[in-house]
Amino acid sequence: MTSLRHVFAGLAICLLAMTATHPVAAQGDDKAQEAVQKIELENAQNRISEWDDALGDLEKTIARDEVTNRFISDGRDKIETIQLGVNTLHDRADERLKRFKAALGKLGEPPAEGQEEVPAVARERERIGQDIARVTGVIKQLELVDFRATELSDQLAALARERFTRRILGRVDVPLDPGVWLTAWGEIVRLPSMVQARYANLELEGQAADELAEIAPGLVLLSFIVIAALIGGEVLVLRYMPARWKAVPSEDRVALISGTRFLFTAMVPGIALLVAYGILDSREDLLNGAMGDFIHQCFAAALFLLFVGAAIRSVHSPFSPTLRRAGTTPRGARIVGVSSLVVALIFAWDMVLLQGATTLGTSLDIALVQSISNVLIISVLLFVSSLGVFWVHDEKDRHEFWPKLERRSRRGLKAVAILMPVLMALGYVALARFILENLMMGLAFLTCYWLLRGYSRALMHTYLVRPEPAEDSKTTDAVHGTLYFWLRVLIDVVMVTIAVPVAVMIFTDIAWVDLILAVQQAFVGIQVGGIHFSLKSILLAALMFVIVLGAMRFFQRMLSTRVLPNTKLDQGLQHSVSAIFGYAGICLAVLLAISAAGMDLSNLAIIAGAISVGIGFGMQSIVNNFVSGLILLVERPIKVGDWIVVGADQGFVKDIRVRATEIETFDRSSVVIPNSELISNRVLNWTLKERSGRGIIKIGVSYGADVDKVREILLEMADKRREILSYPAPQVVFMDFGASSLDFELRYFLRDIGDVMAVASSIRFELVQRFRDEGIEIPFPQRDLNLRDIDKLTEAIRDAGRGQTRPRPETPQVEDKQAPQSDDVDGHGADQQATPPSAAKDISRDQDASSRGIPDAGGDPDADAPR
Repeated sequence: MTSLRHVFAGLAICLLAMTATHPVAAQGDDKAQEAVQKIELENAQNRISEWDDALGDLEKTIARDEVTNRFISDGRDKIETIQLGVNTLHDRADERLKRFKAALGKLGEPPAEGQEEVPAVARERERIGQDIARVTGVIKQLELVDFRATELSDQLAALARERFTRRILGRVDVPLDPGVWLTAWGEIVRLPSMVQARYANLELEGQAADELAEIAPGLVLLSFIVIAALIGGEVLVLRYMPARWKAVPSEDRVALISGTRFLFTAMVPGIALLVAYGILDSREDLLNGAMGDFIHQCFAAALFLLFVGAAIRSVHSPFSPTLRRAGTTPRGARIVGVSSLVVALIFAWDMVLLQGATTLGTSLDIALVQSISNVLIISVLLFVSSLGVFWVHDEKDRHEFWPKLERRSRRGLKAVAILMPVLMALGYVALARFILENLMMGLAFLTCYWLLRGYSRALMHTYLVRPEPAEDSKTTDAVHGTLYFWLRVLIDVVMVTIAVPVAVMIFTDIAWVDLILAVQQAFVGIQVGGIHFSLKSILLAALMFVIVLGAMRFFQRMLSTRVLPNTKLDQGLQHSVSAIFGYAGICLAVLLAISAAGMDLSNLAIIAGAISVGIGFGMQSIVNNFVSGLILLVERPIKVGDWIVVGADQGFVKDIRVRATEIETFDRSSVVIPNSELISNRVLNWTLKERSGRGIIKIGVSYGADVDKVREILLEMADKRREILSYPAPQVVFMDFGASSLDFELRYFLRDIGDVMAVASSIRFELVQRFRDEGIEIPFPQRDLNLRDIDKLTEAIRDAGRGQTRPRPETPQVEDKQAPQSDDVDGHGADQQATPPSAAKDISRDQDASSRGIPDAGGDPDADAPR
């Protein structure tokens, strides 16, 4: 968290510094930009003429029908360069024109007819008008050049699509004569000797020799870098592994090792190869004609083999299966890895042989036999690699995303491996090759992306999320998990942003200039009514919101942890100040983000009107709770830490949020109460003004106890408690003469009302023991019962035991000394009283026994009958 604070603080300081230095820097940039624009516009005519000549040459070549595949590729590259230059110069001219028009507007309206103008102003107006006319002419010429370039680009694209379709969907007769195959393979074997015989006596002279001599040292150096990276990458990774990597989890360790191998054995030599090809391609006399195409294809094959070979070694690790990243078995890692390496070698060799045969002008049978043979071999190897016997089948992870994707990918690979031989048997050899090429390029691209993504995550997890050893870490796993999650999201966003344009360029026919124009259009945006939408403004608004909100959160945390605790404000007021500062920070961040997005703040009135309609329909409770929360923070009828009672719930206030307030009860459960209820209903707050409060202990003693002694003991118990205030002094109140006891109350005031339960319980424990020592009885409720006519009841029970039926006995009266007795109750009234349940049950039981002739249990007639 400390590092995050430093980051937010640095961003805030940078933002303030940029804001403070903006006027001075803007003035300097404006002057420099104006000078650059002036120079570019002065040279605009020359550049426009060059572009017109280049476009004219392309048009003549297309008209003569001398279009080759290399010409289409080079022509589109030239057109892309021209369009980029035209767009840049057009933007400069537009900015220049806006400046001239703004300067002309400052001169005011031209004078009316018959009026004269100040000579200096007239001359300045005339000069600015000439500049506007010149810049407007340049803009028109640039628009014309852009139109011609677009037309030529469309023609070349149409030619490329037509040739591509004709080549891909073209059907050939597959040679079935074995002699043709033997002859073709014999010529393929002799291709190296044919190249040597043709180019053995080749001597570079003149400009080509001079250019090759100039770039030879650089090419040698780059070749040395490629060899050193290929050899040293494996040694560095396998022998000099950092000690820290051995302590990380196995998944991160394998990702680090495979990613480092890929970087050293693919990225470094691949960049060196690209630089070498760029140096050769920059010399026009070195890569001309068919030989130039052959060298280009050799570089492409070498680059493909370099990346795919490194990716296969890093993913499958066939010679060290413990370092594999794919879900293969140890045996499958060797078989799948070696098969993939063989496929990459055959594919690269096929690219070189096919271009070499085209360069040497060999027969079509050679290219056909070579394509069919290589595609068949590759199909068999791909089918073997996709067999499930070489892959791990874990039932526990069977339904997770990556295992399901791996199974479906292997099924798709099997289908493609079966489809390509079928297409070749039908004669669609070019279509099979096209599918194979795109499949190989797609697998290589996805593998490289997956390796670099895992490598970036492992590096971040090892060196950023847990920079210290686990046993010394004071940060919780939850914080590490949250930080790891957001860093992974950042890595995915960055890598997808980079990978998508690269994939579009590789797998589609979209020109680089078209992609740049699309991105520019997305950043520039579109106009919808009076609102301008653009990706640039949206990203700027989001960045502004994050920076301002992060800075305000940082200052809020500083305020609540360092500034407010050192003041004399109570805890609730500190929370209110911190919460209001947080709400103000959110509002400021939203307003700045809206302003950065280019929206007029005056339009907020319309938005407020729309929101008010929403409030009227369905947001009353939300707004009511929000306003109630603001009232709670301002008026502060309750504060954080208060002990409140709301209906049947009571506890301490833990947090006052926008919509609701959280209360922690005494059993540590949380009760969330909407703020509107705290405003509209009755709330008992024990600690609103101060923490002190009154406690009461009720106690009853027997009627025979010494009341003075009781009073003395109770006051003594209260006086010796440190939590009880001496002023107001504790007092003992004789409340009443109870039914069973003399009732007293011990009343006292506590320093902190939160101690009321603990103090009362402690005093009660001591009172029980003290009363026992003093002989003071604490009575329990007593009740005296008086039974009248007990003799009649006894005689009735005795007769029932003898089996004699007697008239219904009079029910004995129960006299409660505490209940008032009526004077008009006589014997007749006693007979009408309800029989007690127990007596009625005994009489009924005896009657049933006598009617069934049950013998008497006792022999003595005077003895008690069984009840």
